[in-house]
Amino acid sequence: MLQQERHKKILEQLEKENTVRISELSKSLGVTRQTVRRDLSELDKAGLIKKVHGGALLSRTNIEPSFSTRDSTSVVEKDIIGKKAADFVEDGDAIFLDIGTTTLSMAKNLSHKKNLTVITNSLLIAMELANIKEIKVILSGGELRGEELSLSGPISNKSIQDIFIDKAFIGVGGLSLENGFTDFHLGESEFRRMMIKNAQKSFALADHSKIDIVAIFKSADIHEIDVLITDIMTPKSVISHLKGKGMKVEVLGVE
Repeated sequence: MLQQERHKKILEQLEKENTVRISELSKSLGVTRQTVRRDLSELDKAGLIKKVHGGALLSRTNIEPSFSTRDSTSVVEKDIIGKKAADFVEDGDAIFLDIGTTTLSMAKNLSHKKNLTVITNSLLIAMELANIKEIKVILSGGELRGEELSLSGPISNKSIQDIFIDKAFIGVGGLSLENGFTDFHLGESEFRRMMIKNAQKSFALADHSKIDIVAIFKSADIHEIDVLITDIMTPKSVISHLKGKGMKVEVLGVE
């Protein structure tokens, strides 16, 4: 396959999934990993992508991937991150569960908890937990965002401003050492910031595809998050830096 064809296919895959891995590209393109690395370096120099540890991301980080795209990306990683996050929830807790595919995975692992109160702005999470007897769900009001089935805006913010919780579990659009935790939607970022402020402890759930992404709106500074739960593909340099800032980092292997 010619280099120009490879570049086209790499960009097409990134348009669909927002992230690619060198190992997967090597198999799908039928070339060595070294060749893929060279291709990614050239695309990075051209400003078309952002090369990261183990793969690459789209450079246009002001564009949010669709829910269906995110739901089919890094599925295994999101599953193990969601399960680990659920382990931090204790019986009797009051928690905030953010919108997102990873937090939805977490919600699916809460059915055995007792006397749990969950505050969320996600209709998908509310529906997932609605019929569990031991879980009380408080759903914020606000403006509905169709594809995400999420609620945000002034009504949402007002509904939770006087709610104080044990733990906040947030999803993120991006995480960079320079800009902290960022996301693509202003209303949801504002809501997230309020819940972090009102929580005794805050957890961020982010697989490796979110690293070095800077979305348009800030959700939290590095020092505002107590625990990051991520997967083994996250660069060690990032993990070391975050630990140096006092953050606990849970790094999970993919089974």
